[in-house]
Amino acid sequence: MTLKNSTGNDLDSQFENILSFVTQDTDAVAPSASSDSHSTCLKALYYLKEGQAPLAAKWMRLAAMAGNHKAQFYLGLFFIKGQGVPKSVFHGAAWLSLASSQEYAPAAAALNDLRKHLTTQRFLDAQQYAANLYEQIQNRQFSHLIPNA
Repeated sequence: MTLKNSTGNDLDSQFENILSFVTQDTDAVAPSASSDSHSTCLKALYYLKEGQAPLAAKWMRLAAMAGNHKAQFYLGLFFIKGQGVPKSVFHGAAWLSLASSQEYAPAAAALNDLRKHLTTQRFLDAQQYAANLYEQIQNRQFSHLIPNA
């Protein structure tokens, strides 16, 4: 028996489409555009919900390195909690700083709370690391604009 939803689409084919998206190879995804990084972030959240934190962290990093501020926020939380990545308040602060610099309010609030758990020097080091990550992200996103010498 084939089930159809209210728009007449076959639910089995919708499920197959979702399943193929979620299980596709990482090389098949190029999260350079914002919609791609959003999809990659959603895939990471799916894996987190399914209890597969290492896969969630892998996909979240891809979205974060594509410049997605929500993914940067979530990756910061992954590091703070040690979900799928080594527990590191330092790295968490760096990713939260990146998301906060894009005026993402939840990241700014989390960073403000986290600030109490870092020395001033360690916090400044995390911001320096965030600046380095920012440069890497920008170089990735705009490398096609740099002429070859």
